[in-house]
Amino acid sequence: MKKILLIIFFLTLFVGAKAQKYNAGIMLGASISQVDGDGMGGFNFIGPQGGMFVNTQITKKSAIQGELSFVYKGSGIESKPETDFRVEITASYIDLALYYKYLYSGKINIKAGLVPSVNISHKESVAGLEQMEYPEYRKFGLLFSIGGEYYFNNNWFFAADWNYSLLSLRSGKAMISDYNALFFRFLWQNGEFYNYLKFSIGYKF
Repeated sequence: MKKILLIIFFLTLFVGAKAQKYNAGIMLGASISQVDGDGMGGFNFIGPQGGMFVNTQITKKSAIQGELSFVYKGSGIESKPETDFRVEITASYIDLALYYKYLYSGKINIKAGLVPSVNISHKESVAGLEQMEYPEYRKFGLLFSIGGEYYFNNNWFFAADWNYSLLSLRSGKAMISDYNALFFRFLWQNGEFYNYLKFSIGYKF
């Protein structure tokens, strides 16, 4: 119910944007991600992502922007001839970002902000076989994001942003044996964090 109310609230802002001093639009693209702390490394997971945005200019050179996105993210194993029995993660989230935007020029914007995130689904697999038991995932997460936009004209633009978890993706204690995760485990106990890039083509109405 909370997720439904959140989406309805954002859709209301989106629909009403044209009637006030707001801009609204849609974005569609891909996310390229990995999970830091899982001992694998490499942005080997590619998934679709897309959503909508609403923004308003607050000064001549700055604006506030909210984005509601559906994002697939996770971790993948680099293709190898030999079998690798490491855990791969496939998860879907609703990201609700709030950005401060610096309007650098008529075509280029720079943005930074925080991204509350809601877990919709998750799956773990080893060698292609889905695992039924694993440490619990957090229902709600929080990420830091920084990125930019390039406008081709008044409506079409390209956007790219980098996102990193401020909270580990799991809610319980995870059994991580890889020594590379010891630092993360020391600070956050379960030490696995989403690290992903989003690339989008957007249209401003």
